[in-house]
Amino acid sequence: MLKFIFRLLFVALGLWITYTFGRDAVEPVLYRLSGTTVEGRIIGFLAGRKSPSVQPEPTAIRKGRRIARRPVFRYPTAVGATDSLDGRSSTGGFLIFGHFDLHEQVTVVMPAENPQNAHIFSLRLIGMAFVVALFGLFLIWMGITGKG
Repeated sequence: MLKFIFRLLFVALGLWITYTFGRDAVEPVLYRLSGTTVEGRIIGFLAGRKSPSVQPEPTAIRKGRRIARRPVFRYPTAVGATDSLDGRSSTGGFLIFGHFDLHEQVTVVMPAENPQNAHIFSLRLIGMAFVVALFGLFLIWMGITGKG
């Protein structure tokens, strides 16, 4: 019975990880193909997982280890528009090297009808989300087959 519970938990955790990070890997590509593409700029980095404060440093020290922070970016609402919005990346990097710099220009993609749902189009973020989504698929496979 305990084995069944753990397998069920593996499948549930795998589904949640695959959905969450798979969406972060697929949506930017879909918006690049069918949405609006504008140039944005990195204006800061989120201080913590749940903290709304924006910091200028791309890395932080948590529990004695350096971690990468998720970028915050400013972008125009449409091509040639003068008004802008701020967006927060839902995917961060796990590695501190190869992260974004403050004031770095980035490509921002969004659906034409909803400019608030914008993503940074970057192979760094898409690749990281894709790798984590593959890990979620591995958890699902491990929960279904019982192998690992």
